[in-house]
Amino acid sequence: MKKRHFLLFFVAMMNTVAANATNSGDSSTYYLQKAKESKDARKIWEAEKNFLKAVSFNPENETVRIEFAAYYCEQRKYVLASQQYNALLQKNPTHPVALPKIIDISFLLRKWEDVVQYADRAFKSSLKIDMVGYLIGKSYYELENYGLSKKYLVEQIIITPTHKETVALLGKVYIELSNYTEAIAIYHKCLEASPDNPELMYELGLLYSAQKKDREAVKYFEMAAAKGLKQDIAFLENLGYSYLEFDIEKGVEVLNKVLLKKPGDAELLTQIAQAYYRKENYAVAFDYYYKIYLNDNKNAKSLYMSGVSLIRKGDKTKGQYVCDQAIAIDPSLAQLKSSKSIL
Repeated sequence: MKKRHFLLFFVAMMNTVAANATNSGDSSTYYLQKAKESKDARKIWEAEKNFLKAVSFNPENETVRIEFAAYYCEQRKYVLASQQYNALLQKNPTHPVALPKIIDISFLLRKWEDVVQYADRAFKSSLKIDMVGYLIGKSYYELENYGLSKKYLVEQIIITPTHKETVALLGKVYIELSNYTEAIAIYHKCLEASPDNPELMYELGLLYSAQKKDREAVKYFEMAAAKGLKQDIAFLENLGYSYLEFDIEKGVEVLNKVLLKKPGDAELLTQIAQAYYRKENYAVAFDYYYKIYLNDNKNAKSLYMSGVSLIRKGDKTKGQYVCDQAIAIDPSLAQLKSSKSIL
């Protein structure tokens, strides 16, 4: 008799548990529907409240968590969205919906190490992630691991050769690796896709300037200006310095615009003086070097170069006197007398 009573009690308990589970599932589904309706009606706080209730009634319901995470993404609450996706990943580390989404969110939040970690997991599970090579390449670039960044960006370009962001970023990677030839080739490819992009033209000019190909540099600097690039001080300096290498007068004309904003700038005046010196126009070189010294009488190097310019011009006595005065200020300049090149 006791056994029979126990059996009846056990059956009743199981029915109660099953009923509660069913009720919880029904409640979760009910509040999920309410959350969707609230979201569609743009009742933001009510939608979130209903999503929370749906999760509380059935935390195991994947559909609820996926919908809730998507809602948070729409609200740009990416940290909260990642919590929902991570709940799914705890049970299934390669969840086909949660893993790609957590990679995207980590990328948006600039959590570069997380991007690499999750993407590596996707690779190992053969889970396809859209533009994963770019996402990893960008992450390694931000982490300053340019070798691995290059590896993944090159792989991505094979798949999506016209993706502008990938191509442009690979160009920057080549710059960091001091591989200017490859960088120039990449930037030309970018310009083919975006022929009116002044920023690309300017960056291409900088690359040519780094390779001492100043005529090409000027060409792209001027193209960038014609396309509307802001001609700020940095732009004018780069344009002027490149012009100095083959057209001193034009270079000085450009740099004079900078000197209006940075009067007496020693670096600018030195660049101009050196350009005239290299072109053997020693009289003008002297004027600039001496002007630098007058602006800063502690600048012994500019005074010394003033003397050298006088010597090269033919006034050896006066030039030697000026050099000796400079050496008296800075004795280390004496070693320049035996140097084949003093620039």
